[in-house]
Amino acid sequence: MINRSYVFYILGKLIQVLGVLLLIPMLVGLIFGNSFPVLLSFGVTVLICWLIGGFICRQVPGNKDFYAHEGLVLATLAWFVLPFFGAIPFVLSGEIPNFIDAYFESVSGFTTTGASVLSSTMHALPESLLFWRSFTLLIGGMGMLVFIIYVIPDFGAKGIYIMRAELPGPIFGKVESRVSKSILILYFIYLAMTLILAILIFLGGVPFFESLLLSMGAAATGGFNIHPASIRFYRSPYLEILLSAAMFIFGMSFDFFYLVFIGKIKQVLKSEELKWYAGIVLVATAFITINILPIHRDFWTALKNAFFNVTSVSSTTAYTNTNIVAWPVASQIVLLFLMFAGGMSGSTTSGLKVVRISIFIKSIKQEIRRMISPHRVLPITYDNKQMDISILRSINFYLVTYMGVFFIVLLLVSFDTRSFSQAFNAVISSLSNIGASLDLLGPGGEYVTLSGFSKILLSITMIMGRLEIYPVLILLSRSTWKK
Repeated sequence: MINRSYVFYILGKLIQVLGVLLLIPMLVGLIFGNSFPVLLSFGVTVLICWLIGGFICRQVPGNKDFYAHEGLVLATLAWFVLPFFGAIPFVLSGEIPNFIDAYFESVSGFTTTGASVLSSTMHALPESLLFWRSFTLLIGGMGMLVFIIYVIPDFGAKGIYIMRAELPGPIFGKVESRVSKSILILYFIYLAMTLILAILIFLGGVPFFESLLLSMGAAATGGFNIHPASIRFYRSPYLEILLSAAMFIFGMSFDFFYLVFIGKIKQVLKSEELKWYAGIVLVATAFITINILPIHRDFWTALKNAFFNVTSVSSTTAYTNTNIVAWPVASQIVLLFLMFAGGMSGSTTSGLKVVRISIFIKSIKQEIRRMISPHRVLPITYDNKQMDISILRSINFYLVTYMGVFFIVLLLVSFDTRSFSQAFNAVISSLSNIGASLDLLGPGGEYVTLSGFSKILLSITMIMGRLEIYPVLILLSRSTWKK
C-alpha cells in the first residue's frame, strides 16, 4: 500500500507552488495592460490554488516513507491535477470558455506536447495568457515535481524516485547520487539556456516577448505556436538555423548538460546514445534533403528545411518552417519514424527514445547472429557495458505496451475523425507529445473540431506519453489503492 497521506501532502504543496508561479503571468498582464477580467482570472486561480493546496497539506503526516511506488503515483496524480488548475485562467478569462478545451490546452502545455485547440486565434490571446501557455511548457519541461525536493525540507534522496518518474528512460543514473545538488545545477542550466536562446532570437529581429515564448517552446521541446504559420511567419533563415541547433541540443539528455557544467565533456562525447541520436538526425536530414531537392531547386534551402524539420520532429518540438504536407511521401515516412523515435532518455522529449530504438536494433542483430551460430555467447553491450537481461526485457515489454496503447487509442479516436490519417496523426502526436502532425491536425491545428470525449482521451494519452505509460497504469491499478 502506498503512503497516501504523504503523497497527498506533497501534492498539496505542488498546488501551492503552482499558485505562486501563476503570479508571473499575472505580472506580465499588468506590464502589457491586459484587461481587468483577464488579470482577475489569474488572481482568482492563485487564490484557489492556495486555498485548496493549503487544505490538502494542512497537516504534516507522521509517516514520511517515500519510495518508487509513491514517486510514480505522485507523478501521475500531479500531471492530472496541475493542468486542471492551469486551465482555470483560460476559462475565467473567457478566452477558452469550454473547460474540456481549456484542460486539453493546459495538459498539452504541461506535457510539452504543443497541440492546441486555438487554431488560428492563438495570436489574439492577451499577453498574460500567451505567456502562461508557453510558461506551462517550461514548467513541465524540467519537471515541476523535481522542484518539490527544494520546497520540502529533508526530502533528500527520496527525490530519486521523482526524478525517475518525471525524466523517464531505461538508462538514467548519472545525477542520481547527487540529487539535491544536481537539481539546482540542472535548473540553473535549463533557465540560463532558455534566456540565452531568447536573447539570440531577439537579436535576429523578433520582438523580445515573442522571442521569450519561442525560446520556452524550444527549451521544453513543446513548441506552442504563437502564429498559425509557425516559424514560417518570420521568414528568417537566421531564426530557422538558430532554432534547428537549439532543438537538437534540447533533445539531448539533461545528464549531458550537468556533465558539461562540471567539466566532464569527454564523458558526454563517449555516449553511445548521443552517437545514435546524432546519426539518426544526420541520416534523416541527408535523405530528406535529396528527396525534396526537386521541390526547392536549391540545395541550401532544401538542406535548411530538412534539418529544421528533422530536429523539430525528433526533439518533439514540432515547429515548422515550410509546408511538409507537400513533401514527397518518402520524406513524410521518415518524419513519421522520427515521431515514434523521439529524442534521448532523460530529456524533455517523448516517443520511444533513441536508447530503446538502438538497443532494440542491437537485439535484432544479436538474434540473427544467434540463429547463425546457436552455441556462441553474444552479449549486448551499450557504452562498453554489458546490458542486463532485465533492461532488455523491460525495453521489449515497453515497445509492446506502447504499440498496444497506440492502437487502442487509435480505435477510439477513429469514431470521431473523418479519415484514418487524421486519427493516426492525432494519436501519434499525443502519445509522442509532438503536438503537430502531417494532416489536418497540424501546426495550426483543428483539435477544437474533435468531440469532448476525444479531447479527454487525447489529454490522458499526452500524460501517458510524458510519463511513459506505466505510471498511469499503476495509478489506475486496484492494488495501488488497496489497504
